[in-house]
Amino acid sequence: MIIKVNGFSLDRTLNAGQIFTFFKEGNNWYSFVDKPLEIRQEGNELVYSGLDESKVKELLGLNDPINDIKAEVDKDNFIDKAIKYSGSLRVVKSGIWPATLGFILSIQSNITLILRRIKAMSNYYGVEGEISGKAFKSFPSFEEIYEKGYDNLKQFNLGFRTKFVFSAAEYFYKNEINEGFTEEEIRNALININGIGEKVLDCILLYGVHSLSAFPMDVWILRTLSLYYNNILGNAKSYKEKRKTMVDYFGRYAGYAQMFIYDYSRLNTIRSIV
Repeated sequence: MIIKVNGFSLDRTLNAGQIFTFFKEGNNWYSFVDKPLEIRQEGNELVYSGLDESKVKELLGLNDPINDIKAEVDKDNFIDKAIKYSGSLRVVKSGIWPATLGFILSIQSNITLILRRIKAMSNYYGVEGEISGKAFKSFPSFEEIYEKGYDNLKQFNLGFRTKFVFSAAEYFYKNEINEGFTEEEIRNALININGIGEKVLDCILLYGVHSLSAFPMDVWILRTLSLYYNNILGNAKSYKEKRKTMVDYFGRYAGYAQMFIYDYSRLNTIRSIV
């Protein structure tokens, strides 16, 4: 099956540190959360199998009014450069649990290590799947992590994150939480999980449930804000104050501004290109 796309990069989107359910072999990307997916980009076409078109578009943010979004957040010279550099990315919608596990594992870590740990956990906790003759394991479910117990989780050498991952799995196992919840309900639920602070929660909201006004701030974002947005931040000191200030500044699509800034800052020496 084929989806026509314009101004979109599958590789850039899936390599941007916003989703951890995919791995690449050759020209193809693979993912297996609910059902296996195989997808690759050929020019302005996405060639895929395993999921229906609506699911693929939702997963990859392809329903977003990207030109309107770019125009709306393009408020200054810095974000204008970031949009030009990173404008082929889209904000994904990976789902609440995949985003929760991925961004808990991201605490004091890096993308390569997160993906390596998830692959090891998938091999142990995942179920067998197959697509186009390729067999692989599913993303680790919270049910399997919880039911196999805390001690089994220790084998993955997650360090202090071990208790956070198990706490999250236990919470999801014992409590109903889904994408039908409001953003406030999701915040109020997930903030009770050991290890989930404001930054991880914002990542889950933006990249897990596609709440496009969320504005996560990690070291790259905070560094950029201190260099280029001090006049906007004013007297904002705390994480919540800074987040509110930036959301007020960029508006309802602040999450896209965050992604463009993050990608641009992470892949460049920001002092030398502005």
